[in-house]
Amino acid sequence: MKSILFFWVYLLPFQIIAQVPVENLLKERQNLLYQLQETKRNTPTVMGVALESRPSPEGHLAMRIIEKDNAIIQKLQLSDRIDHSSILSENEQYKTITLSQEQDIQKLKNALTQKGYEVNASRLEKRKFELATLIFFIGTITFGWLFVRDKISFDNPIQLSSIPIFTKKE
Repeated sequence: MKSILFFWVYLLPFQIIAQVPVENLLKERQNLLYQLQETKRNTPTVMGVALESRPSPEGHLAMRIIEKDNAIIQKLQLSDRIDHSSILSENEQYKTITLSQEQDIQKLKNALTQKGYEVNASRLEKRKFELATLIFFIGTITFGWLFVRDKISFDNPIQLSSIPIFTKKE
């Protein structure tokens, strides 16, 4: 809605400027029509038929009115063609903008996919190093425990008991 109002306000001065010649032609036509009506009232007629045989000023005024009508129609057709061509050019501009935006979106999608692959690859490498470190740590602890168990012998453990069930014979 905002864009429609913006374009209407933006293009309003062009429409006003384009309509000034048409309005001038319409005013001239109205003046000529008024002059035709005045001359028609002033010409002598018998039963509505003009008495003069020469070309009447009414005919000249009527021809001038027709010429003004033709000029008005031509101006309106020209303004219609201009409006139509501006609409077509705006449509072409919107199409090119839309096409470029679609291309940019596609590039961004491809870049995002590529970054996703890179992140997954780095996670995989990190995971490999973490698992290798864990295996090394567990292996070292296991081998250390086995080594300590072999070196310290628990052949005759001394039993300490607070309950004298077994008594030693000496």
